[in-house]
Amino acid sequence: MRYKGFELYPFQEQAIQSIERGHSVIVSAPTGAGKTVIAEYAIDAALRNQRRIVYTSPIKALSNQKYRDFMESYGDDKVGIMTGDVTINPTAPILIMTTEIFRNTIFEDVKRLDNIDYLVFDEVHYLGDPDRGSVWEETIIFAPPNIRFIALSATIGNLDELTDWMTSIRDTHVDLVHTSERPVPLHRFLFLDEPGIFEPKDLKQHLTFARQKARTVRHHHRDRRGGRHRPPQRKRDLVRMLVRDRRMPLLYFSFSRRKCETLARRYQRKLKLLEPDEERRVLKLFDDLVKRYGASTHPATPVLREHARRGVLYHHAGIMPIFKDIVERLFCSGLVKLLFTTETFALGVNMPARCVVFDSLWKFDGVDMKPMSSLSFRQMAGRAGRQGIDTEGEVYAILDPERDTPKIVNAILHKNPGAVISQFDLGYATTLNLKRLMGDRVEEAVKKSFSAFQRKSPKHAIKSLHQALAVLQGRNYLDDDGLTGKGRFCTRLAGFEIHLTELFWEGCFEDLDPLQCALLAASIVYEERSRGGPPQRIQSSALPSPVVNRAAKRLRAFRRSESQCGREHLLKPLDFGLSLVLEAWMMGDTFQRLRGLTNMQDGDLVRAFRLTIQVLRQLSWALPHDHHVSDACRTAIQLINRDEVDAEKQLRCV
Repeated sequence: MRYKGFELYPFQEQAIQSIERGHSVIVSAPTGAGKTVIAEYAIDAALRNQRRIVYTSPIKALSNQKYRDFMESYGDDKVGIMTGDVTINPTAPILIMTTEIFRNTIFEDVKRLDNIDYLVFDEVHYLGDPDRGSVWEETIIFAPPNIRFIALSATIGNLDELTDWMTSIRDTHVDLVHTSERPVPLHRFLFLDEPGIFEPKDLKQHLTFARQKARTVRHHHRDRRGGRHRPPQRKRDLVRMLVRDRRMPLLYFSFSRRKCETLARRYQRKLKLLEPDEERRVLKLFDDLVKRYGASTHPATPVLREHARRGVLYHHAGIMPIFKDIVERLFCSGLVKLLFTTETFALGVNMPARCVVFDSLWKFDGVDMKPMSSLSFRQMAGRAGRQGIDTEGEVYAILDPERDTPKIVNAILHKNPGAVISQFDLGYATTLNLKRLMGDRVEEAVKKSFSAFQRKSPKHAIKSLHQALAVLQGRNYLDDDGLTGKGRFCTRLAGFEIHLTELFWEGCFEDLDPLQCALLAASIVYEERSRGGPPQRIQSSALPSPVVNRAAKRLRAFRRSESQCGREHLLKPLDFGLSLVLEAWMMGDTFQRLRGLTNMQDGDLVRAFRLTIQVLRQLSWALPHDHHVSDACRTAIQLINRDEVDAEKQLRCV
């Protein structure tokens, strides 16, 4: 079968046949195998039939990329997007949404989904994510029966179980299409100072020797700072070796933002990777993009321009979103030969390279350093190998002889990915919405969960529901007749709904001006990173202390109710660490002038401001338009949502 001028692979053809039969389908294939083609076929079919299709993704960056891709293919009148940051053309036949937004739409206004044939789940294995997996599960359970699913997944260990569960709760056939083949095969290599590059089959021999040598060196050169782990100094330079052999474009994964920038600076000084014609082209493209994004005067622009001129760039969540976009577009052009990046470049982004390098197989999980998972390794490694260009992709993992063992390395490289385990735990807003829609039959929904299916019993899920209902009743969200006024207000919110409801019901937002409303909203969403963040001693005095104390007391009372009902605390405490920098921004300061008030990185700061806007927007929408708090929220949004923070302006720079 041919589609868009290309002969389809067997798994693509099989999935398309399922769509033609009107079935739901789960497609499991390695990164880079061509799963997106299946979604594109479904989009074309929906347009032919004058129907609509929704494309959901786990992260906003991926949603934004899909919006741009589909705009180029189908035109701006056919494509819309709804994320927490932006809403553009929401009635378009092709609608891109984050999964949370789609789940919220099910409960808020399900009629908006009447003429939708298919929902595409990109990265559906996120169902096992501890923080957000429940949203995927809730969407599958509660989506209207007219909607069928195209679930795209990396390889996971329990595909049959996931398929059986979806079949059991949806009134449709659910077909499973699975392939382990990549159009461009991967060749894995390992790297140590001695012997350099070697095959995984020789791992034990070389790693044993390296570990013995490392112990000898450590014995003679102990770390004076208390024996803290210090990676060995490398004598051989893997990057130079690969550049010399023309193994480019090269994606170099490091889990440290700082190291990504440090390495990029080092190699852009050492290496000249572009021919004169390529250098002229990349600078022209860079300057055009900078002009389009309005970033000509930003202090980071000349630094990144010099990096681009040398064909070496970096990418991570801490850089300004507009520069992340620019770096991605430059890399897609093929003119960036060496990119140092965190895992932000791994998920769903269609930007393959000639080869991939892992700086380490260990990652900080917020508490300790742990080996990365086999699934994460496969997703990042899958960026190697460009269809139609490379005969194979090459993956290189740099080993640390003091940490790595043959067992750890072999598990990461070769172990089949584990099963996706349900993270189902109904949030308070979902519980209230189910109570509103189903009354006493709410347990029926819980019994449909993947958690109940995996455990062969709904007892655990019902207990959790359960606990949630007790907390809500104790806090006056529910009574014997159903939802109270407070409960109904909560259902009109999506995101930090308990924080907002508790504080609004306590009167904390009463009599606040727009600046004060924003500072209180920011304290709900902001949470200082374990490494970095604004100095906690520097805080704004614009928010009255009685309001702060009353708000904190209200949330502590809710947390006590959770403890009394045996439920884990789901509410984060208020954190006013963003206050001073947000106040300066709202008073008109430039981003550059904020640098003296915070050591947050640009990307983190923009993300915090945008989250604050989302909370203010939710509160405004939940209130009557002429309510004075709603008016204060709208004014606050206008003061925050400008220049670098304006997500819609950034997205329209396509």
